Amino acid sequence: MKSLKELKELRLNKKITLLKKADFLSFKPELKHLKVNELRDHFKITHIIDGKLRDMRGYCFSCITPLRADYTSSKSNNYCIDCL
Repeated sequence: MKSLKELKELRLNKKITLLKKADFLSFKPELKHLKVNELRDHFKITHIIDGKLRDMRGYCFSCITPLRADYTSSKSNNYCIDCL
């Protein structure tokens, strides 16, 4: 099992990109009427991590740590309190 320090270093070394609406529209332009959250639910992907499409719902979209109910922001369910 890796220590917390090793996990943070791994996270820092990865190239993580949150997909935006324009990224989803490059896949299917006919879905332009949907919102970004609806597109993420439709395609079941949220990020590109080291060139691979990943579904990171349930994780903070900024720091990619698992979200807990007591540690999410009231403004957004996709970000932890530290990242807002």
